[in-house]
Amino acid sequence: MAISRVLSAFVLSLVCAHVFAAGPTVDAPLPPLSIGERGELTLASGDFGFVPWSSDAGMGKVQVIQYFGATMKDSEIFKPFTDLLESNFEAGTIRVVTVLNLDAAMWGTTPFVLSELEKNKRVYPDATMVVDDKGAGVSVWELGDTGSGLIITDAKGIVKYFTRQTMSAEEMTAALELIRANLDS
Repeated sequence: MAISRVLSAFVLSLVCAHVFAAGPTVDAPLPPLSIGERGELTLASGDFGFVPWSSDAGMGKVQVIQYFGATMKDSEIFKPFTDLLESNFEAGTIRVVTVLNLDAAMWGTTPFVLSELEKNKRVYPDATMVVDDKGAGVSVWELGDTGSGLIITDAKGIVKYFTRQTMSAEEMTAALELIRANLDS
């Protein structure tokens, strides 16, 4: 009986740790994430390619990193905020990084996902678009069951904001002010 209670408690702790993962800690460095397989989508002379990507590549600029599963539903979670960024900051002022968890894509949809990513890269050639084939960011950044997160870092890579959910109007306004404050510091 005692063994089954211990085993049940252990299983429950594992489930809770996964569901209620802490995520990146505000006012602490963003845990480094490196993606060597696929990685960042590049566009040069009309040709697409991939290069290894690392989260610390954005040091020196305020970064907004959105990480989500490569599904239509997940692609909408942070869109209201990234649209707001586009209308509030000139290109190059901040670094916006989109990391797609290809491991979350439905079987057989990888060619479609990559095609959509390439279309977006043509529209936003300066945007940083990254493919995480194995979903490493979910565990490294402790994104839990949602497998998504929006992270704002200062130019030194210190996390200033983190959420897993669609942001309310108040949260978006506060996040914009946070970005502006970090641009000035």
